[in-house]
Amino acid sequence: MALVSAGFQLAVTLVDQGKGKSTLRYDLTAADAAAAATATAAILAALAAVTDAGIQSYTLGEVFKDAAVGSGSGQVENLAVITAKIDSVDLKYAVVKIPAPADGIFSAAAGAGYDIVDPADADLVAYLQVWQTGNQAYLSDGETLVSPGTAGNVVGKRAHRASKKS
Repeated sequence: MALVSAGFQLAVTLVDQGKGKSTLRYDLTAADAAAAATATAAILAALAAVTDAGIQSYTLGEVFKDAAVGSGSGQVENLAVITAKIDSVDLKYAVVKIPAPADGIFSAAAGAGYDIVDPADADLVAYLQVWQTGNQAYLSDGETLVSPGTAGNVVGKRAHRASKKS
């Protein structure tokens, strides 16, 4: 995998008086992070002058693309739908979807276990640990998962959604 910088992107979320949201995306011409920050400030000021919506938030990031990748072998319409326990005093769960899931995260290659996620699969546990307390990311509302590798904390199944291609 040869990931190379493809530039910077700005996403701005606007909110109206009815709490409706709209997100605008800008592919920036900036050559580096400092220029991207300067461009962001200019865009936010210009946008604020032409909209009655409030600027709720923005995300500025560098985009990386794999110059060598063609396409994967799976279909993104196929999903692994994972339900995992949130690290909370309440009995709460989060849903994590994995497009074009690898067959290895399921309980069996055929038969009844073919559509059932294997909650002890090492690759799946490692992926879900991204959202475990103290790791790399949060779920919505700043929540984290509790011990994805512990029995009973994760269940899942194979699902399919309709393709939107014409």
